[in-house]
Amino acid sequence: MITKPDYEDNVDLILHRGFFCLDKPRGPTSHECSAFVKNILKVSKTGHTGTLDADVSGVLPVLLNESVKATHFLSSQPKTYVCYMKTEKPFKQKELEQIFNNFKGRIFQKPPLASAVAKKMRVRTVYSLDLLEVDGKDVLFKARTEGGTYIRNLVRDSGYLLNSENEMTELRRIESLGVLEDSCFTLQDLSDAFWLYEEKKKTSELLKMVKPLEELVKLPRIMIDDDAVKPVSTGSDLFSPGIVEMDDFSENELVSIVDSKGFIRCFGKTLISSKKAHSISKGVVVDIERVLI
Repeated sequence: MITKPDYEDNVDLILHRGFFCLDKPRGPTSHECSAFVKNILKVSKTGHTGTLDADVSGVLPVLLNESVKATHFLSSQPKTYVCYMKTEKPFKQKELEQIFNNFKGRIFQKPPLASAVAKKMRVRTVYSLDLLEVDGKDVLFKARTEGGTYIRNLVRDSGYLLNSENEMTELRRIESLGVLEDSCFTLQDLSDAFWLYEEKKKTSELLKMVKPLEELVKLPRIMIDDDAVKPVSTGSDLFSPGIVEMDDFSENELVSIVDSKGFIRCFGKTLISSKKAHSISKGVVVDIERVLI
């Protein structure tokens, strides 16, 4: 069984390798919110995963210090949204459900012009798309999607099929990377907790909000022995003899490499499946891509 790391309520260690889940308000950008967290916690760097537009609220995981290196390996994980949509004319719930069925599964999307990423057509997966309420022109729905899916595009494209100019009036992310909205905190909450930690030496409130990176990462894990830690920590590929235990994984899949105490040491991409890895005694299993200190 792969061990879970014990941070022993060490605030400094968690701030070095942890994250904070912000209940982002509407107004500031995700980058501004990340900077606010950096200033409050007095850490050297922060980075968020899963950018929310300025007018969107909800779950925004903010990575701290060394954990920022994990951003790339978290970005494609599923996220859940609740959206208010206004249609040009009233539709019956059954009509909307029939249209929404066209957007379940794998869909094509091109990022909006305002997006910072390349404007290339790409495939994203919509795991579920459920109508919650229909009241005249006002529609409330919930969508669980692959990371990088644009809900605004779903609203627009559903309008094409309905022959209606649909408008996204409000969007809130209620889950990201397995973190639900009721597990998030405001910037004021964080500021108050950090004040208690600094001025009163009380850690309990801060430890409710700042969590170890390992709680956020849902990738398959490979545990390595102590002799393999130094080589992979310098970027060497992971060879079969260094593996102690592993979760199931496919070839060409992102994985996290953990030490004997369960701390993530690096991330990489598998060159073979776990099934094949179990059957060999030598050879490269993982191409290491990013190392954590």
